[in-house]
Amino acid sequence: MDNFFWTTLITDIIHAFMIIGLGSLAAWLLITYYLKLKYKYTMSPAPVNTDLSESKRITLPLKLQAYERIVLFLERIQPANLVMRVQRSEMNVPELQMAMIKTIREEFDYNLSQQVYISSTAWEMIKNAREESISIINRAAGPLDPLDPAPVLVRAIFDISLQNENPATSAALNYVKDEARLMM
Repeated sequence: MDNFFWTTLITDIIHAFMIIGLGSLAAWLLITYYLKLKYKYTMSPAPVNTDLSESKRITLPLKLQAYERIVLFLERIQPANLVMRVQRSEMNVPELQMAMIKTIREEFDYNLSQQVYISSTAWEMIKNAREESISIINRAAGPLDPLDPAPVLVRAIFDISLQNENPATSAALNYVKDEARLMM
């Protein structure tokens, strides 16, 4: 009788494991099948704009990013905007002048590769805007005493900027924005 009890117990345990195992296997197969179907339908490629060739579809975002970076560059090199980022309270006129010119050149160098994506006319206008910003800074600093504090140069830059309105920078900004709009 003891032997019968143990045999029945072991058989029942084996049957329970088989039922649990087969149930688990069936559940796993159903879940796997469901997820494959769901993945297949959710990951199907979105409709592609047939108006754009494959190369344009790839390069358009790069070109637009280049235009964005150039617009940002042109905004950042305007002397009135540049002063706010570069000026420190302990600076004198030549220190601020050199820091601003250095910043303009560094930002230009950083964006140098963007000329690949924009027209040569736009690039020439950007170079003219850079030179104009440097010229405004140098014209403002020219008559000032080198020992004057930086705010004296800041005031002179603002005076020149108000009179001049940075025509090369404004023209370059407008041209680059118009060129970017034509691409969209």
